[in-house]
Amino acid sequence: MKLKYSFLYLIIFICTLCPAQNAFIDNLKNQLNQDNTSVAEKFQIYNDLTEYYRISDQYPTAEKYIQQQLKLAKNEHNNTEEVKALVQDGIIKLNKTEYNKVPPIIDAANAIAQKSKDKTALLYADYLNIYYNNTLGESENTIKLIQKTLPQVEKLPAEILLNAKLNYLLYGIHSERDDAENATKYAQKAVDLAQKSGNKNMLSSAYSALAVCYSFRYEKTKDLKDLNAVIEMCKKAVALYQQFPGHVSPHAQSLALLNLNNYYLSYPTITPEIRKEIHNNTNEILTLTQHTTYNQSIQAGALGILSNLATRDQNHIQAEQYLLKAEQLLLTQTPVYYHVMINVVSDLAQLYERQKNYQKAYEYQAKVTEYNNILYNEGQAETVKRLEAQFQSQKRDAELKVLTEKTSSLKKEKLLYIGLGIIGLIGAFFMFRSYHYKLRYSIEREKKLNTEKHDAEIQVKLQEEEQARLKAEQELLTLQQQRLQSEVLASQLHIQHKNEVLQQLQTKLSDTDINIHQVVKEENRVDNDFEKIKFTIQELHPDFFKKINDKARQKLTALDLKYCAYLYLGMDTKQIANLLNVEPKSVRMTKYRLKKKFKLDENTALDTFFQGIFSE
Repeated sequence: MKLKYSFLYLIIFICTLCPAQNAFIDNLKNQLNQDNTSVAEKFQIYNDLTEYYRISDQYPTAEKYIQQQLKLAKNEHNNTEEVKALVQDGIIKLNKTEYNKVPPIIDAANAIAQKSKDKTALLYADYLNIYYNNTLGESENTIKLIQKTLPQVEKLPAEILLNAKLNYLLYGIHSERDDAENATKYAQKAVDLAQKSGNKNMLSSAYSALAVCYSFRYEKTKDLKDLNAVIEMCKKAVALYQQFPGHVSPHAQSLALLNLNNYYLSYPTITPEIRKEIHNNTNEILTLTQHTTYNQSIQAGALGILSNLATRDQNHIQAEQYLLKAEQLLLTQTPVYYHVMINVVSDLAQLYERQKNYQKAYEYQAKVTEYNNILYNEGQAETVKRLEAQFQSQKRDAELKVLTEKTSSLKKEKLLYIGLGIIGLIGAFFMFRSYHYKLRYSIEREKKLNTEKHDAEIQVKLQEEEQARLKAEQELLTLQQQRLQSEVLASQLHIQHKNEVLQQLQTKLSDTDINIHQVVKEENRVDNDFEKIKFTIQELHPDFFKKINDKARQKLTALDLKYCAYLYLGMDTKQIANLLNVEPKSVRMTKYRLKKKFKLDENTALDTFFQGIFSE
């Protein structure tokens, strides 16, 4: 089910700049300056203000309050509040993709939490580490860390909201893997915990998450009663805004309404009642976002839905106006939100093609390619930064492990020598009385032997540590080389995707005055076809296609092999859909068909299966 203008996977803790919330924030600031405000109340105010400005993307203001909170926490010797402030600082750095600045913050938070031995401080320090791993895409490590932390969080009823956030992170990881069973389990837990916490923004997010999980079932059955269950869950998220005035931010409400409208468009037939509700919801979205920041993508999504309805009515002029307005709105935001922009220009290209306006269809299809390239390049740059951060993190963990082992070894050695010294003193005491003259010689000889033994042991340990260090560095370099090879493979596959797009344009525009044949010819001279890409893959992984074909129980087509290559690279459904310019539904169907060809059960992930083939 393709929801082009939805924001279903966003964690909604976003406040807005509406007048009511400004009054609330101003009240908090005034309380900070009042003499009768207790220290505990000030800490709570700092946490609220920091959270407000952080999730509003007003990072400089958020960092100002973080510094004030840190200063107060140090003056009051409150380690827990100091850790909370550091956690907020670390999350801001991650949101700004300043990955290299986060490990020192994690170390500082851990050191303070360990020193205080406060359970809450320790859990928040763990949460920052979990958030860090999740941001870097280390999903397996993130799951392990959450599973280790959750039992401790569950023992603290006061931290029920933190419990909900951890379950929401687990939902996000499993939903990205299309693991409907686990995604549903953790989304339901997030709903239950959010209800108990009283945080309505978190509850709105959890309801939207559960709607996503129900949509997995509808994608398989195509039964309208399953789609109705999705709609009902979205309505629960929308209803919170009226049920609890002031507890749900307008931004969160706008996202909930947008998701509901997108699911309404999934109905085979749009009744007048549904059409009226879509229009009402869209008008409410446009009204709510008048007072919010960074709202262009949401408004563009609402206009995209109106364009969809106009297209269904064969009103192409109105559909075009909505899409052009959406395009102009998106261009006013810095940076441009290319995920929505690509959908808008793609719809415009299709609209002009239906109108047989091939000139404009070509122009907007070229924009689709351009924006896809920009998005791809941004993704590659982000991937490089994450890989570097992962490499540094792994290197740091390896060094920490070696240092820990060395410290443990030195401690044992110290205890051993202390024990030997005590034994030597006791023996010397008894021997002194009867062997006075032999004692001096014996002690000198023993000292010499101990010195030689100690020197020899130190030398052996130094050699072992040097070998361990070199081995760890070699393993890390090998891992980095493998990842760089995967990036080269991904780039080669992207060239094939561009060739296919150009070939399609050649067919569609063959009757126009544009010399598209020359463009395709020049592009084909630069880029190799899939057979050359296949050769390149075989150079990097000589037995790649052979092993894949050997494992298959049915014959694999060229398209099947291409999907296998994408999945082996770890690309998710959305990335493959964007590269091949198809719907996610088509990608999922192909993945399902591949599982049948490999005789795999539904619980076995294809990417894990392919990785297992090449680790044998």
